[in-house]
Amino acid sequence: MKAVIMAGGEGSRLRPLTCDTPKPMTRLCGRPVLAYILDLLARHGFDEAAVTLRYLPDAVTNWLEEGVWHTKNREVKLHFIEEDRPLGTAGGVKHAADWYDDSFLVISGDALTDFDLSAAMKFHKEKRAAATLLVKQVKDPREYGLVNYDEENRITGFLEKPGWSQASTNTANTGIYILDPSVLTLIPEGKSYDFGKQLFPLMLQKGLPLFAFPCDGYWCDIGDLDTYLSCQQDILMGKVSCTLPRQEEDGIYCSGNMPEGNYQLVPPVYIGESVTIGSGAVVGPGSVLDDRCSVGKGASIKSSVMLPGSYAGDRSSLCGALLGPAASVKRAGSMFEASAAGAGSVVGERATVMPGVRIWPGKQVEDGLVLRENLKFGSLHIELFDDEGIAGETGVEVTPEFCARLGVAIGSLVPSGRVAVSYSADQGSKCLCQALISGILSTGAGVLDFGMGFEAELRYLTGFYEAQLGIFLSGGLKTRIAVLEKNGLPLTRGLERDLESKMQRGEFKRCSWEDIQSASVLQGGQITYQKELMSQAPEGLSGLSAGIKSACRQAGEVLKQTLKQLGCGQGGLQFHIGNSGRTAAVFGEEVGYVWPEKVLALCCLDAFEQGMDVALPSDAPRVINYLAQRYDRQVLRYLDCPVEGCDQEARELAGKQPWVRDGLMMTVRLLNLMKRRGCSLAELLKELPSFAVSSRSVVCRGNPGEVMRSLSEAERGHRLSSEEGILLPVGDGQVLVRPSNRGKSLRLQAEAESYETANELCGGLERLLFLHMKQTKERG
Repeated sequence: MKAVIMAGGEGSRLRPLTCDTPKPMTRLCGRPVLAYILDLLARHGFDEAAVTLRYLPDAVTNWLEEGVWHTKNREVKLHFIEEDRPLGTAGGVKHAADWYDDSFLVISGDALTDFDLSAAMKFHKEKRAAATLLVKQVKDPREYGLVNYDEENRITGFLEKPGWSQASTNTANTGIYILDPSVLTLIPEGKSYDFGKQLFPLMLQKGLPLFAFPCDGYWCDIGDLDTYLSCQQDILMGKVSCTLPRQEEDGIYCSGNMPEGNYQLVPPVYIGESVTIGSGAVVGPGSVLDDRCSVGKGASIKSSVMLPGSYAGDRSSLCGALLGPAASVKRAGSMFEASAAGAGSVVGERATVMPGVRIWPGKQVEDGLVLRENLKFGSLHIELFDDEGIAGETGVEVTPEFCARLGVAIGSLVPSGRVAVSYSADQGSKCLCQALISGILSTGAGVLDFGMGFEAELRYLTGFYEAQLGIFLSGGLKTRIAVLEKNGLPLTRGLERDLESKMQRGEFKRCSWEDIQSASVLQGGQITYQKELMSQAPEGLSGLSAGIKSACRQAGEVLKQTLKQLGCGQGGLQFHIGNSGRTAAVFGEEVGYVWPEKVLALCCLDAFEQGMDVALPSDAPRVINYLAQRYDRQVLRYLDCPVEGCDQEARELAGKQPWVRDGLMMTVRLLNLMKRRGCSLAELLKELPSFAVSSRSVVCRGNPGEVMRSLSEAERGHRLSSEEGILLPVGDGQVLVRPSNRGKSLRLQAEAESYETANELCGGLERLLFLHMKQTKERG
């Protein structure tokens, strides 16, 4: 049997470990990752493998210079295939395996697994599959391509690295495949082509036999330093079926002679060859001391990895840290959880490296210094975005320093573009916004500064002035930073990940002093916005009257001025504008309180009457779909945090309809509809089906992906989709269930004929979810 090992990965998220080492050659308990993969192949009867190389290929070929991998019972013949240009995952495999004449295995060179490959190959042949994907349930589905399949294991859909809101399952594509050689004909010659994004969706579209093989064994995608450290502890604790050196005692593995001296080992521990440990030192549990490491007197090494030739001095302390090849921590120096020192770097005497901080190869931390920032580059894990955008306590979590750094990251996303910026009416937001603007300008990007305003206004101006991104800061005890895409729409998941990555790694764009621009202060932004408001009622509003209440004073004043210019009198209906300016409700003696969802529905009714389709947020009431059908029109839905490109058509239409997300514009449109029709609000409301919406948030105790998968399996036809969350028909209504961006909670939004019914639906599903999560926790 034959295989292809994809070993060309650079492993940027593993830096500084991979600065001088390709990802497949990173060491786990004294051996490269690639060694564990070759052992697995040999164990399951593979006798030949092509190894694709690109990044630092000599590191692999020099290590395997004989071209053969030897085990006790089998040899695996190796062919090294170097790519002179990036070909993508599928393109690289085609380049390496175009001479294979039977089904073959494709496996990543940077994952640790003990899957039963023999059983997978048998399954593939029994199903006569064109391709079989080995899949596994994971804790956090956001970092993986997800796979949906039916009762016969035939694959029915894919979703690539979604946010929690779209993670309708937690079944991940492991990147291990079995392919029939005929599949290679679908891959273009000499071009970059990807399995998950291109080949498998194409096969699905063509109706080719594409199957999933669920695996119960161990699998760890070594994507970052946290997993690099944790998977070695898994090896030591016996969670992985693999080869380890002899055990000196229970849980203490040693590949050479045990070091001499009076020290303490707390299992599980791995000790390499030619290791020295000083008197009084304590090593373990979960620690790895690779070849030629040296630990000083009285040192403490816990849950840490020391790579070949590294040194931890007398009374030094490593706790959950990584010390790269030939790196050193001097006397009494300390490194804490998830910190890492690259090859040849030095942590000075009594210096402290704080949790998550990364030190690039060859760098030196001065004696006594407390290092709180990455030295050169880093990968401190930060989840910036929640459903409120970026939010935190003012002056504690959101500081001028944080905003300046965020500004540099934002400017690095659009180095030659423009960013529209505005802030709410408080001094704290103004101060933080100035820091943000400074960070953006330092990258050479341009800034359109609209000064004090409100979010709905900034959303419109972002689109009108064709800015690549829009930023609105609203302050108080808690600061919220809304980061918007072009046309003032929510960021895609891809842009969120890019921004988080730049913040995490510190990989910022810099520009020379002469390339730094000045911010363009646009005081006419409010006038531009008011013109758009005026255009919502082209014939004016004379003969009508309305009152305005707004949680945002500035938004209220803008709307009052606009209505006055349109000839609308004061009194009558009372419109209530939300704090951001994005929603509008209305109160009248005849109609009572009309919620924002019904105001939106009436504005959509107006658009349908005029022969227009409408683009709405994913959580907008579903009753609007029925209104559209009445007029033979369509409702497209754009998402809060979409996988790249899945809602492109909706976003393009939404860019031309700013009123959908603007309460001020909806107010003017509704009044204009009443005037054009010559009818009252009560008469308009009779044209809507009876509906009400109730929402609540439920704390998610456990894996949101598993919860969503259980719900989707209970309701066939609502499994993996391009929309956010799962829409469940419940009783006389329906409930949309969506995880929050960080997966800490589930948002339930029920829609039914009355508010009481919708509220009961929410409560019933909340109790069901609580019971499910409790049972899952009890099962462990």
